[in-house]
Amino acid sequence: MDENDTILIQELADSFRRQLQWYRELRDLVRKILGRLVLSRGDISGVIAGLEKKKDLLENIQNERSRTSAMVEKWQSRKGLMEVGETQALDEVLEQTGTAIREFLDEEEQLKKYIESIVNKQDGGAAG
Repeated sequence: MDENDTILIQELADSFRRQLQWYRELRDLVRKILGRLVLSRGDISGVIAGLEKKKDLLENIQNERSRTSAMVEKWQSRKGLMEVGETQALDEVLEQTGTAIREFLDEEEQLKKYIESIVNKQDGGAAG
C-alpha cells in the first residue's frame, strides 16, 4: 500500500465517520418525532422542526456522498490489492455505518406506519 492509498483510506474513514454520526442523529430524531406524534395523538404541527432537521441531515449525507463519490470509486478499484489489516479502520467504520443506516431505516418504517395509521383513521372517520 502506498502513501496515496493511506490518504484515501483515511479520507474515506473520516467521511464515513461523519455519515455515521448523521445517521445516528437521524435515528434518534425519528424516534423523537415518533414519540412526539404518539404523545400528541397525531398532531403533526408539533414535529415540523424535527422534520426540517431530518431534511437537513439527509442533505448533509447526500452532499458528503457526492463529495466523496470519486474516492469511493477509486477505493473500489484498489481495495482488492490491499492487505486485510491495512483497511481495518475503514472496514470497522463501514460496518458501524451500515448498522446505523439499518437502525435509521427501521425507525423510519415505524414512523411511516404510524403516520399511515393516522391517515387511515382520519379517512375512516370522514367516511363514517
